[in-house]
Amino acid sequence: MSPDRGGCSRRAALGAGALLAAGLAGPRRGWAKGSDSGSGTAPVDGLQVYYEWHGGAPDGGQVPIVLLHGGALTIEIAFAADLIPRFARTRPVIAIEQQGHGHTGDRPGPMTIDRMVEDTAGVLAHLGVRQADLFGHSLGGMIATGMAIRHPSLVRSAAIVSAPSVIEGFLPDLARIQRDPTLVPPPSLVPLLPTEADIAAWRASFERSAPDPTAFDRILGRLNTMLAQWPGWTEAELRAIRVPVLLAIGDTDFVRVDHAAEMARLIPDARLAVLPGTTHFGIMKRGAWLEPMVEARLQPAL
Repeated sequence: MSPDRGGCSRRAALGAGALLAAGLAGPRRGWAKGSDSGSGTAPVDGLQVYYEWHGGAPDGGQVPIVLLHGGALTIEIAFAADLIPRFARTRPVIAIEQQGHGHTGDRPGPMTIDRMVEDTAGVLAHLGVRQADLFGHSLGGMIATGMAIRHPSLVRSAAIVSAPSVIEGFLPDLARIQRDPTLVPPPSLVPLLPTEADIAAWRASFERSAPDPTAFDRILGRLNTMLAQWPGWTEAELRAIRVPVLLAIGDTDFVRVDHAAEMARLIPDARLAVLPGTTHFGIMKRGAWLEPMVEARLQPAL
């Protein structure tokens, strides 16, 4: 398969963490920043972390929902089409761009999920948010899990969407590719992977917003290294989570159904939803299904 404009083939982008992207690529639509929305940066550990807020100021009386995107994406690609306007109808929404993504620059040293967890907590502290509901897809779901483990007082609930607790929770071939991006995906995986058009849209969004518009391929490489070296969350850490958790995956997701079921068994107050006819990328088009699940997770079980 031929590489795209930046020399980043589908296989290279997959191995570099694009398999963790939070939604199919597409133009920004459905939401424009207005009087009840805004943006800013929070200084965290030497990095200016970009955030947006929608649906009213996040320092009001309502508990906000925090949207955490997947690898290689921006707020524009991941959330603008559906989830921001959907959730902002009823509550404040905060969306954060992680290190090396979108408007947020990179910093020296290794890129790690632990650091992204601390960056997320730092943004909430900067905004004066005492508690939030988290919604994270793929890489964002790994971060949301880390927030529930490391900063439980900040988390009222967590929706962990299409995210494993360890890389081996992915389909076996995908886990092997994540550990070694030089491997060629088998034909059975090709329909599940991002297309060259998807990757081109991710690149274009990055170039429109990044402090260094030329850094897209370098960031993909750093994401790949980060994920290949990620030890995951331990069973003891999952058992220690004390906030209500929604685990949601598609029935044809990158995350194995049996792995998600094991996460649900380990996390004391977790509920598992397997969405029919839904892939790893397609699940982000299931906002009409996910929104009531997120809200219902705050209610007692029937």
